[in-house]
This record gives sequence, structure tokens and C-alpha cells, in this order.
Amino acid sequence: MGKASTSCVLLLSLLTLSFFVPKTSANKQLQTLNKLQKSMFFRGISQTDRSEFEVEEVVLDGIVDSQKGLKENDRIGKLPGQPQVSFSQYGGYVTVDKVAGRAFYYYFVEAQRSKHTLPLLLWLNGGNQQQP
Repeated sequence: MGKASTSCVLLLSLLTLSFFVPKTSANKQLQTLNKLQKSMFFRGISQTDRSEFEVEEVVLDGIVDSQKGLKENDRIGKLPGQPQVSFSQYGGYVTVDKVAGRAFYYYFVEAQRSKHTLPLLLWLNGGNQQQP
């Protein structure tokens, strides 16, 4: 048997063995998931939360500062390095604690069509950050 044939057989053997590694890993994951599901079932924990979602109105007795002109001040005309877009986008800070100077950064994009009836998605980022 030549050197090339030996290398080929060795490579083929390694390739064949490599197919079994993901299979074993997947089997372990499946076994772990099944174990979790069985333990939840026997403890009476439902796999799916089927409770009805209830909207609650939260009224905070906080001080609301004037919002006049803030929307236009937060409008983003164009993001650096990005093409011009046909929708309005806003970014800025929502004050959480004025005394401590804490605020969330938000990024908001209006829908291109039917913006008054489509759902709202608002991205808040931050936490214990200082307002600029």
C-alpha cells in the first residue's frame, strides 16, 4: 500500500468518525431536554403558558415635564453611513430619575404605511446611565 493510499484511508477514517461526534452531542441534548420536560410534567408545570394576556393600565403619580418640541428635537434625519430612508426615526433619552441623572436611550422608527394603526415597537437601552 502506497503512502498516498495510507493517507487517503486515514483521512476517510477521520471523516467518517467526525460524523458521529455531532450525532452524540445532539443525542445528549435531546436526552437532557426530554429529562427536563418529564420533570416539568410530573411536577405539574405546563409546557406552555396558556393564560390570557390582560392589559393593565399603570398610572404613575410622578411629575411629567413638558414634552413640547421634544419629538422634533429627537428626529434623526440620516444615520451615518446609511442610505436615505422613507420613514421617520427618532432617538434620544427618556429620563428615569432626573435627580440622579438616570435615563434610558431609545430608538423609535415609524411604520412606512398606516403608522397610526400598526403596532408600536420601541427599543429602550440602558439602565443606570447618566443622561448627557
